Amino acid sequence: MKFYRWITLGALFGCSVVGFAQTAAQDVRTLDIVIRDFQPNHPDFENFSEESVNHINEIYNYRTATGAAMNAFGYDAVWYGNSSLHNTCGNMNAFEKYGFGTQIGVDGLPMKANLSLPGYLQNTSLGPVLKYGECNQKTKDAVTGADVTLRGYENAKDDVSGYKCPAGNTNWSNPVIYTPGMVMPYLLFTKMDGEKLDMYDGVIIQRANLYCDNQFFEQWYVDVPGQNKRVNTTMDIPKDPNSKYYVYDYNYNNGGYSPLDSINPTTREWVMNKPCNASIQPNGVCDQFEPQTLSIFCPPYNYQYANNQADFLGNNTFELCKEWLNQGGPRATNSAGSGHSAAWQAAVMYDATHPGKLGMKHLRNYAFTMMGYASFKYKQSNQIPTPEVFEFAGDDDMWIFVDGVLVVDLGGTHLSAPGKVNIQTLAVNNHGCHAGEPLATYTNCLGASDATGWADDTWHHLHFFYADRQSDGSNIYIRTSLAELAPSRYGQPTVNDVVVKVDENGISHNSMYMNVPLADSSLVAINNPNVPSMVVLRNITVLGPDGTPLKTITGQDSVVTMVYGFYVTTMTGPIDKGAAGLMYQFEGVVKDLNGNVIDGGLLGDDRLAFNVPYSQGLNDDGNGGNYTAQEWAQLMAWSQKVNFYVAASSGKHVEGFDEREKWGKISYTAVAQTPVIPDDPAFDRPDFTAEAQTLTDIAGSGTLPTDMTADLVLTPIPAVSNSDPLKWAKDNAETLMISGPQGATALPVGSSVVYGAGQNENKTLCYNDGSANVPGKKSNETCTSWSFPTTQPFHVNIRVFDHLGHFVNQYNKRVTKEEFENALNGLRSSTQSAGLKMPGCGDTPMYGATGAMLATIKMYPVTDKGRLLATGPYVYQMTVVKDAYTYCYESNGNNPTTMTMPFQRTTETIRRGYRRTQKK
Repeated sequence: MKFYRWITLGALFGCSVVGFAQTAAQDVRTLDIVIRDFQPNHPDFENFSEESVNHINEIYNYRTATGAAMNAFGYDAVWYGNSSLHNTCGNMNAFEKYGFGTQIGVDGLPMKANLSLPGYLQNTSLGPVLKYGECNQKTKDAVTGADVTLRGYENAKDDVSGYKCPAGNTNWSNPVIYTPGMVMPYLLFTKMDGEKLDMYDGVIIQRANLYCDNQFFEQWYVDVPGQNKRVNTTMDIPKDPNSKYYVYDYNYNNGGYSPLDSINPTTREWVMNKPCNASIQPNGVCDQFEPQTLSIFCPPYNYQYANNQADFLGNNTFELCKEWLNQGGPRATNSAGSGHSAAWQAAVMYDATHPGKLGMKHLRNYAFTMMGYASFKYKQSNQIPTPEVFEFAGDDDMWIFVDGVLVVDLGGTHLSAPGKVNIQTLAVNNHGCHAGEPLATYTNCLGASDATGWADDTWHHLHFFYADRQSDGSNIYIRTSLAELAPSRYGQPTVNDVVVKVDENGISHNSMYMNVPLADSSLVAINNPNVPSMVVLRNITVLGPDGTPLKTITGQDSVVTMVYGFYVTTMTGPIDKGAAGLMYQFEGVVKDLNGNVIDGGLLGDDRLAFNVPYSQGLNDDGNGGNYTAQEWAQLMAWSQKVNFYVAASSGKHVEGFDEREKWGKISYTAVAQTPVIPDDPAFDRPDFTAEAQTLTDIAGSGTLPTDMTADLVLTPIPAVSNSDPLKWAKDNAETLMISGPQGATALPVGSSVVYGAGQNENKTLCYNDGSANVPGKKSNETCTSWSFPTTQPFHVNIRVFDHLGHFVNQYNKRVTKEEFENALNGLRSSTQSAGLKMPGCGDTPMYGATGAMLATIKMYPVTDKGRLLATGPYVYQMTVVKDAYTYCYESNGNNPTTMTMPFQRTTETIRRGYRRTQKK
């Protein structure tokens, strides 16, 4: 058969085709954001919750001045029946009437501990309550010169984020109250992007409680056809020239935050939907609804202050509000069959009879949600003299997570409310890296510990989730001093993948998938076989005279890093491959600094980078310590050979290369996925009380060892003529997964090997009571099971959460190369078992009958203290990591051949439940 080797790469390209001596780009911090546009008639939007507390009947029965039908605004019986959802919004009226919500103090802290946050973030304020309102002083508008009415905090302390009224005086103000506990404290990560988690479309924020009109919360931050439209873009936060901070500030005083609208900067009129970069959109189209709201407060009832209400420029908005209500009001998406929203119709009709185009000045596309993401580097030196921060102030809902764990909770439709993330506080408390937290087993937590906190020079993940759910305005203020962010996906030209397929003749065929097209000038520069287009970082094991690896003083193989160049001979394209991106096909060779061709081309574990700028010294650009002097000398030698930037048609670029962990890493992916086979999801399970007592005894006064919370059963796969062992294992997994009866003797040598609480007797703690011995039906199994076939040593981690997202237990076990090979021979001995030399495999021995096994994990139904799980549903997050491995394999039951498999990672999220039956 043909055997293909696949290589994947994720990397960043530079953009501007200019010399390396170009001037620096604008100093900004760029966040990737995904905006989802909703219609205001969505059940969770435009509910006027703060007004409905005292005026629900007036809103429900309101008629427009032109005699439109009752409930013309979508405030119908369904809306009326959901009054409890409206009343649970934390605002002044709900707080005073129902005691719902939590006040925020003048120091920006909640006046009641928020139990959704980790303990080290549950600081509270002694008050008094923070107030927000209209300042009694005006300022000159920077654009028109007109007097501007300001809004801000009346009594906030100096370090609270957001605008503060001059002298702290206001004409009116209301207490700032938010709705805590709307979301789960942990994010759910569900998708992989190559070897990495997908931080954009594989992240789910989960609802914790039915509060504040979040009935359909699961639609807010995922793509739901017919409910929302998506735009990928960036938020560029500029440097404040007078401080170390980067500040993004759009509020009532300067026209508000309108990320979906193009606004005339002089007149502030709505011009058009904001254009976007079509090449980075999921379907290649800039898609959003037309403006469907106005930036004025106009509740659909006889509002007592309607006659004299004015906007921030002092314009009376009473007539415009009436016109909006006449056209159908805030929730009308189709005004009298016109095909336009009520807001659109009101703006056009009002401006036709009134000078000044006040309607178009207030026409906006609100009713949207936004997810923002950035990866930032933690460096201890950046916390001196003051820690790095990420601060927010705004309305409405805002939740911020770092490494998947909640750090700021500002849920609800509220006045502008502040929140702050102190990076050093997170670091010293090992935030996100405790057992059971979503990303605790990923690279952000390498070297971290509860004793010392985050390791220096590690990358961490910041997600924020924002929602604008009401029409009168959108305020957002972000201030950050984060010194180093990873390059933006949506703001930079990005290579999605590079695939190198080597055919049976040893010829490489290379394909590169980009998110945007390359500039023509870049293609001309790349198609020059005399100039390298990229550099290749490769680790090489040093061999001694006898051909074996030289050892270091610690006993490790001696490894050196070589830097090569990749010379493209031809690159053609692009070909539109839809969601995969734009494909370029290219050929070329790898050379050393002397111009010698390196045989084999690109190899697994190589790292690639583009646009390497020249620097005189190792520390000149802040990369001191990231490379050895020997590596740096090679990089700088190549930087003088790679004499151009690779450009995208958009004109953006990445200046130079960065630390090695950001380089694109190549890995073989001959098998792209590990199929995980779950057992039956039935709730009914045999009793496990006696076994749980055994586990409680093992835990003692502490918790169970994480490798003693499940049975791991390793079953060698037999050789079946004309049948691939992995396929045979998948087809027969249901039978192989079933446990023996309770009290069974140790499994015979040569069959399965068991790790877990019963490993000394080589038997499982889990059992089968025999009540339903039907393949495929496992309600007679005490434990929840998963199986997967494997030909590689592996590491498995399972985290268990209850239906509220609370951590329950976890299983963590690495099966080493020696353990894997022993188990294939039916042994648990720590002494490595001997393999057999087989024809076709050369010096690579075969272990077991086929070189393959079925691994079955049987998760005990207990907490981390060994106590029985309660009846109910549980969520299991399972990750399997397979090590790169070369082995001898019975490829068809009777055809031994040498195979090389790459590092692989697979993540599954599965829900299972428990209801105990009596022992039989």
